[in-house]
Amino acid sequence: MTTTEPASPAPGSLALGFDYGEWRIGLAVGDRRLGSGRPLITLHNRNADQIDWTAVEALVDEWQPDTLVLGWPIDDAGRCYPQAAAIRRFGNRLRERCGLPVFVVDERMSSEQATERLVKRRGRRAVERDQGQIDAMAAAVILDTFFAQAAPRSLATVTKAEVTQNLVGAPSTSRH
Repeated sequence: MTTTEPASPAPGSLALGFDYGEWRIGLAVGDRRLGSGRPLITLHNRNADQIDWTAVEALVDEWQPDTLVLGWPIDDAGRCYPQAAAIRRFGNRLRERCGLPVFVVDERMSSEQATERLVKRRGRRAVERDQGQIDAMAAAVILDTFFAQAAPRSLATVTKAEVTQNLVGAPSTSRH
């Protein structure tokens, strides 16, 4: 049986991680051999439709990753948060513009973990003065999660229906 799904990234491959937000996108880089990511930069958007694609593409050109990884907003039951539609659109545009496979990983608690890491390294005051550094560190946490997974999920498997019909807080579609 053949499949049209992209293969999982090869061990040792370099990945760029993205913590997408409407106003800011945190980026990190990591190598599967090391199993961890490190924060790079936080890009500031004018809004969700005005992403600095020049900066994104420059980072992809600079780092030459084999894989791109997005944080995926789901709850404990696997339902999507409303921002999942925008993240899916962003991921599809990333894949089209960069020609690289895009994977999604559960981003639950990534901002909290990022804040904890930064407070330990720099102190609470430094973190409070520059909230953007949390986004880049959250992207590193997302990469850590990705590297720990045996079979990461390709963005190509995330359907529009899954995102729009499986929303947190949406009424159940099951009949009694």
